[in-house]
Amino acid sequence: MSTKNIKALLIIGIIVAAGVGAVFLFLGNNDGSGSADDSAGLVVRENAIYVAEQPPSNIVSVAIVRLGKPGFVVIHEDVNEAPGRILGVSDLIAPGETKDSLPITLSRSTLDGETIYAMLHFDDGDGVFDAAKDNPVIDPIANEPMMAIVAISKDATEPDAVNP
Repeated sequence: MSTKNIKALLIIGIIVAAGVGAVFLFLGNNDGSGSADDSAGLVVRENAIYVAEQPPSNIVSVAIVRLGKPGFVVIHEDVNEAPGRILGVSDLIAPGETKDSLPITLSRSTLDGETIYAMLHFDDGDGVFDAAKDNPVIDPIANEPMMAIVAISKDATEPDAVNP
């Protein structure tokens, strides 16, 4: 097996494990408080995002978004394993939790084997996304932008809405 194939398998394994963990975290919090301790001692933060593996398309379906104040989901293409050019932006998302499939139209179709990033940004108060003014949501633990790494695969099934 080539190094490229091993790397791809590792990335997919990490994405699947993170996705499964995110679903358990999100669905385990039914008290509406914005954070909850589950039986494993994990904490769901006020801001969070989960996006499942996606088939190639010009639309990305975001499964779950949780925001403490109004904001956006911004889809970035991958440049050297980091978020690059913006491919699409959601409409303004109200504070709270959204569990319905949130479709975001992209400026181009994604490709099989590609990686993209779904990053949370807070609105600056005008209700319109501006990359220069609407700052990324920062994860207070990692001190990095809060985002989901999304694998694009022709074998992915069409994402459905997440049901509690």
